[in-house]
Formats: sequence, structure tokens, C-alpha cells
Amino acid sequence: MELVRTAQFEKSFRLVRDTNAALFEELAANLRYLLREKRHAEMPQVRFGIRDSSYSEMGEVRTHIPGKLPFLRTLFAMPTDESVCAFLVLGDKNSQLPTAPTGNAWYDQAIPVADKLWAEIRTDRQQGRSPPC
Repeated sequence: MELVRTAQFEKSFRLVRDTNAALFEELAANLRYLLREKRHAEMPQVRFGIRDSSYSEMGEVRTHIPGKLPFLRTLFAMPTDESVCAFLVLGDKNSQLPTAPTGNAWYDQAIPVADKLWAEIRTDRQQGRSPPC
């Protein structure tokens, strides 16, 4: 399986790593779970089929430490042939920052970004180019 990480995902991933060690460990474990189980991964950590996405292969990895505020979501794409897993967008849908979108508003903002990134990756792969991520 090819693993693709967008620049947007990488930036958020490093921020979690540098600011919250416990949450980073939970996030890393959940991403490893997805990569190990692929399309057999299940809730509560992994959900396939993001309703408002243009792509049926879009899913999310849910990361949360009980009793803590951050509710991280990693939007990813994994086609049914499991040939690639693309980590697209990572964010906190329960952010405490005053201007950050939360709850469904986070999805409203993140899903179109993830769809655009996945469309670019699909096009690059179809044309035999490495994704510019």
C-alpha cells in the first residue's frame, strides 16, 4: 500500500507531536490501526463513508482521550483495492480557539479541502506522477 501524507496533514501532525505527547501517542496508535487493518478497521477509531464527501473512499480516524477536550479527526482516503492510503486533513473538531470551527462546522470546512486534495492525488496517480504532498 502506498502511503501519502499531504503537507496540510503533516503540519497538523507535527503540531500535535510537539504540543501534546499523550494525544500524539493516541493519534499515532489509531493511524497505525488503520494502516494495519485497512478497510477492516472499525469504530470507534475508524469510520468509512463521509456523508458530505464527493468520494465513497473517504473516511475518518477519530482520536480522543476520555476526559480531555481535543477531539481529533483525520480525514483520509482509501480505495476499496487498498492500493493507497492518503492522510489528507487533521484537525480538532472541539478546538478551544475562539475562531476555530467546531462540531459539524469543522466538517463543513474540512471535507471540501480533503476532497480537493484527494482529487489532486487521484489525478497525479492516474497520470503516473508522484503526488505533490
